Amino acid sequence: MKTSIKYIFTVLLLMSFTACDSFLTEYPYSEVAVDNYLKNDDEVETAVIGIYSGLQEVVQQEYAILEMRSDNAGTRSGVGDWAQFETFTILTTNSVVANYWKQLYMTIYRCNLVLANIDNVVDPAKKQQFEAEAKFVRGYLHFNAVRLFGHVPLADRIVKEGDTEGYKQAAPDEVYALVESDLTFAVENLPTTAQIPLGRANKESAETMLAKYLLQFKRYDEAKNMLENVINTGQFTLTPDYRTIFYQELGSEIIFPIQFIDDNTENSQEFSYYFLFEQGSHNYATDNMINLYESQPGVSGEDLRYTANIIDQRGVRKGCGKFVTQANNIRLAGNDYVLIRYTDVLLLYVEAVIGDNFQTNDAVALDYFNQVRARAGLDALENITKPTLANERRKEFLYENQRWFDLERTGDLEATITNFMRDQGLRFDKRHLLLPIPQRELDTSKGVLQQNPGY
Repeated sequence: MKTSIKYIFTVLLLMSFTACDSFLTEYPYSEVAVDNYLKNDDEVETAVIGIYSGLQEVVQQEYAILEMRSDNAGTRSGVGDWAQFETFTILTTNSVVANYWKQLYMTIYRCNLVLANIDNVVDPAKKQQFEAEAKFVRGYLHFNAVRLFGHVPLADRIVKEGDTEGYKQAAPDEVYALVESDLTFAVENLPTTAQIPLGRANKESAETMLAKYLLQFKRYDEAKNMLENVINTGQFTLTPDYRTIFYQELGSEIIFPIQFIDDNTENSQEFSYYFLFEQGSHNYATDNMINLYESQPGVSGEDLRYTANIIDQRGVRKGCGKFVTQANNIRLAGNDYVLIRYTDVLLLYVEAVIGDNFQTNDAVALDYFNQVRARAGLDALENITKPTLANERRKEFLYENQRWFDLERTGDLEATITNFMRDQGLRFDKRHLLLPIPQRELDTSKGVLQQNPGY
């Protein structure tokens, strides 16, 4: 798939995706390309691939928002906009938050661009697939936006300059309704992983994302059904060696990766660069995270995920061991960002089985749970409690931007972060459960957007 994406991205450069000051419009593109370019199947498909190019930008700095705001990680240097996340002193002018918001809505714009021109696709199968791909990504990005910012614009159409209605913030319930509708459409209309190249949205990725949404609202049986569908395909297995998931890419465990290419100026990533010691060691493991690994060793030594995930940097073992670049140019890393993998499906299934209970000894759930533990070199358990599951997910998905949303989904976010900050002699104010609306967007909206309370 990398060769294919690289080729199509090259074509996309001719389309000149650019952005004006407005956070929901890509002015030159919307005024020129919509009318003059997206007129047939191939042209619409280049716009679909543009959505994936947008996703590459969304995840570049997402770790700061989802890992470094949690009890998992911080920075070694503790300076600048990055340090605001670990101390919860985030300003409305924080450049990382501003860029994340911008990339979310620019990519949502690309989704809406495809949907606005979907009737120009002649082939019925392609039309169905392209619409489902666009709705999968639009639903996923709105899911992130509403959980991180609260009241956000509901961008279900192309918003043009001067369209103040398109800037208005919707109530979270309205945004969640769009998320469910888009993800449900994607589940019902996307090809399976056996029918589409890995790297584009597939049915199983949509089922997993919809399951997360359903778990958020305690719809456990529906979530369990979605996850069973993925498991029962037989398409996925756990990669035997945990570390190779991230260095021998597109393996048997991968359901949906966001792909990058080493030493490629258009399709590389920089987050690997910022994890290096010389760049301040972003995603520097907290003592709390290290203590969890060390308090729960494996049968024959430390948890193998500890070995893989946290590495020595200049004599201190706190560095990020995932996504270490192999590129010649360390600022042009090609390590893929894994958005959805099979282990997540198995552990989400356990979460759905436990539901509102405190624990389970369900045989199927235990089997899935112990498969994950066995790969990490841990002994099998005969009972799974909610705290045990939370710890397992934390150790398994360290640095994969899961922790914050896991805690939010299970209702443990405020208490966990409050206790974590108290242990460091710091105070956590619940207003920081939401990020600030970037000041740049408030200014651009001319009073339409309203700031979150407390900022």
